[in-house]
Amino acid sequence: MKRLYILILCAGSFVFPSLQAQKVYTLAECRQMALDNNVKIKNGRLAIEQAREQEKEAFSKYFPAVSASGTYFRSNNLLTQKISLTQEDQQQLGSIISKLGLDPSALASLPTSFTLEAINHGTMVNLMAMQPVFAGGQIINGNKLAKLQTDVRRLQLEQSKDDILSTTESYYNQLLSLCEKQRTLDIVDIQLQRIHQDAENSFKVGISNKNDVLSVELKQNEVAANRLKLDNGIKLCKMVLAQYVGIFGEDIHIDTTLISNLPEPSVYLVDHEASLDNRTEAKLLDKNVEASVLQRKLKQGALLPSVAIGAASAYQDLSNTGHVKVLGLATVNIPISDWWGSNHSVRRQKIAEKIARQDREDNRQMLLIQMQNAFNNLDNAYKQILLARKSLEKSAENLRLNEDYYQAGTSTMSDLLGAQSQSQQARDQYTDAVTQYLNSRTSYFIATGRSVSE
Repeated sequence: MKRLYILILCAGSFVFPSLQAQKVYTLAECRQMALDNNVKIKNGRLAIEQAREQEKEAFSKYFPAVSASGTYFRSNNLLTQKISLTQEDQQQLGSIISKLGLDPSALASLPTSFTLEAINHGTMVNLMAMQPVFAGGQIINGNKLAKLQTDVRRLQLEQSKDDILSTTESYYNQLLSLCEKQRTLDIVDIQLQRIHQDAENSFKVGISNKNDVLSVELKQNEVAANRLKLDNGIKLCKMVLAQYVGIFGEDIHIDTTLISNLPEPSVYLVDHEASLDNRTEAKLLDKNVEASVLQRKLKQGALLPSVAIGAASAYQDLSNTGHVKVLGLATVNIPISDWWGSNHSVRRQKIAEKIARQDREDNRQMLLIQMQNAFNNLDNAYKQILLARKSLEKSAENLRLNEDYYQAGTSTMSDLLGAQSQSQQARDQYTDAVTQYLNSRTSYFIATGRSVSE
């Protein structure tokens, strides 16, 4: 019998796979999946790698600049030059010989033309290395600027993470709200079934007329229509959340437990002035000013002399007797003509640096306003929860009293259905207030430069 029971369970799980336990994703899991699968995060990590390569490229400027060249040539004929002596040349040469006290008749034995043979192949190799000694700070500041770009890429990645975490929670809480409203409709269905039964009983005993029964049925049809819209909204919201976290095409399920124990906003309140430096945006503003300063120094460094020392080696083999020469070198480069135009470039960069500083101060003030606004939204959301709780209690009591009054014949069906609608509206308002509180809390965490927690 026990084996038969086990076989039935196994067969049931095979035939009805929906009976098997489905994966329920928490908010923390959805956030992590969004970070792992989001294209913006992947591109951000690649941008950091790209900046690191640029940093290594800038560091190579500290090393000597080495160049080498080689030449080999070969001619199909000997490189020759034919020399011929004219009659006048011979006479002049004879006069010179006579002055030297030699016999001019010896000139007759010399040829009147001869050929000088030259080389027909050769090899030349040059090697030079130059080490920069002073470059106006351009190498040092260039390396600092490259490192700063890497830091900026990291900060931009953190900024993207905050946006993704916030958006993920927004989608998650939207689905949570719809599921809670679906649960409210289940409660409304039970309420309407009870009211419908009371109306039918009253009609049967002649206490009320058929209109009360029809009014309840119309209300039930209205709730059924709202359920269809709500079901479609849940399906669409699931698709959006699944696509955002990287599991598009799956029927995602989340933890639909609506949190009821929510702390007062004062628990999360921090000093906004002290938290300002923790904001990613504030750090990026600082980096922007730092980049402007380095760019100004680079412009100024281009106007200064540059000094380099090095050595050169040359090997030549043009007559089958190769030899090597080694030279020590020192160069000084003074950009005289650049002073005329580059001075304006430096002034332009100084203005850009001043603009960056002013933008930083203005945007820091805006960030403080943003922090205060985020806290105000959180405080308002909490107060809305308190009001919604009171409305929830009063609407539930009002519905109970109207049911009693209707059964006692001292209240109309219209009053009873109105009380039921108020009860449903109060539950939906409470759900919206809770999800708004959760979203506002995350926004305040991000606004004050804190890590987002569940």
